[in-house]
Amino acid sequence: MKEFRKKCFFVSLVLFLIYSCNPTNIKKENENNFIDTTVTLKTIFQRGVTNTITSLNNPACSYSFYVPKDSLFSYPVLLMLDPHAKGTYTVSLYQQLAEKYKVILISSNNIRNQMSLAEIELYINQIFNDAKEFLAIDTNRLYIAGFSGTARAVYELVTKSNTYKGAIAVGAGTNYLPWKDSTFCLIQMAGYKDMNFQEIYESNLVLRNTSVLYMGFFYEAGHQWPPDTLMEYAWLNFFAKSNYEVAKSFLLKMVNYAKKIPLRDSWKKTLLYYGLKTLCYNIKYYQEPFNEINNYLNSYESKNSLKQLQSLLKTEKKEKEQLAKNFIEKDSVWWSKTIMYYHEVKKKTYLSPFDYKDIRLANFISLLAYSYSRSALQQHRMDLARKYLYIYQQIDPYNYDMLFLWSVYFAKLNQPRRSLDSLSKAIKIGFNDKLLLQNEPAFYSIKDSVKFLELVSKLN
Repeated sequence: MKEFRKKCFFVSLVLFLIYSCNPTNIKKENENNFIDTTVTLKTIFQRGVTNTITSLNNPACSYSFYVPKDSLFSYPVLLMLDPHAKGTYTVSLYQQLAEKYKVILISSNNIRNQMSLAEIELYINQIFNDAKEFLAIDTNRLYIAGFSGTARAVYELVTKSNTYKGAIAVGAGTNYLPWKDSTFCLIQMAGYKDMNFQEIYESNLVLRNTSVLYMGFFYEAGHQWPPDTLMEYAWLNFFAKSNYEVAKSFLLKMVNYAKKIPLRDSWKKTLLYYGLKTLCYNIKYYQEPFNEINNYLNSYESKNSLKQLQSLLKTEKKEKEQLAKNFIEKDSVWWSKTIMYYHEVKKKTYLSPFDYKDIRLANFISLLAYSYSRSALQQHRMDLARKYLYIYQQIDPYNYDMLFLWSVYFAKLNQPRRSLDSLSKAIKIGFNDKLLLQNEPAFYSIKDSVKFLELVSKLN
């Protein structure tokens, strides 16, 4: 270990003398500031900041990681898969948790939605083979997390492998996960406004019949990675089973929050308390406020709210099926009126359970619009693509995927100026998928233009 540190110091000194300073980029995304230190030699990294490295074994493999500031002999590892391959950003979200619980965070800058499982496994193997050469990784304590499409990949990965001791699946459910062992823990997470909330809730009802450690945790949010204050639920289950003080602090914070939930939203309190109760079982914590949680779950208020929620979710499932049919059957005028109704619901200050359902349906329409638009463009059905893109634009006007698809649409119609304008807007509000941009066949006629190259250069 001492020899390793001497080498790190020597190489660091040489680089300092040659270049004067290490290249550091400061980025901002979704109002989260973080440092991204680009590393070119894998023997050099900084503790306490987000490092980004290109594997020396495979230059096409890029990943970001965070190592706590102290120097332990080994650390557990949480590998996080972002659906848009935003590894640097994803790692930045949970640095404070990594520091608090002494965990190494790693996230791929290659793995993304719609990748085959074989490709995903290839990148994961490359990352671990590379990282374990210079990071103090406890290979017996590997955990994995995914969001949306990559959450579905996580289910497949843990089904076929015993590599991971636990998994987090955010924003997506599954109908099947086998019993692994008596310690394997699965955390399924979703916001109340997530279009997949109903799917994840019903998935957890099924999975917890397989294991009590297949847990559901639901909260106030949409389709996104949860904030670190809520992601801590999963970390407590994985990394703090013997730290009762930390567990008690989290439980009391959650219970105090639950007490402020109005009666009309008792379903929220019930879902939250179910999650907290399973946490208590997992870490074998039965002190305050366990009895309070358990007593509420046995109350009429809690049981009745759960029945009402389950009834509402059955209705929601049927409405989703009808909306999918309406994409084919209904015209643009009908969709404009329907979308106007959903926008009015979103403006409400106080939301009923039915309002939450409608917001989830609005987000589901956005997902359908993306899928239908993309499919129509691939089939060169320009009439349908235009219809679906207008629906997409109305339901989700600030979505960069929608603007990117408009850019593809105009490129296919040989309208380069409008295509580049849409692409510019997409990048301005967050589109950052350089690989997708470079590999899109529709951009063949404009890929050598000055404007296109300028836009590509803005992406990482």
